[in-house]
Amino acid sequence: MSNTKPLQQHLVEQFNNYSTQELVILNNDIVKSNWGKSKSVFRSALLSALSKRGIDLSEIISKEDGITLIQRVAVRLEANRLIAI
Repeated sequence: MSNTKPLQQHLVEQFNNYSTQELVILNNDIVKSNWGKSKSVFRSALLSALSKRGIDLSEIISKEDGITLIQRVAVRLEANRLIAI
């Protein structure tokens, strides 16, 4: 039996130690880069960490017909809300 955590859980725990501004910068670096399949897991964990801090993600995450859509855009933090730039 493996004692390792799933990557997303590990990242969420690590991101809890980052400042909100560091998480915003990480998001922007990710959407501008091109680094494989793990990127979606990494970004999902990053967005989860922002959400747990009460950051409003509604401008980049929406639901349409039961499907969650996450825009792949750079953002800035304004009044506790991520704004696409």
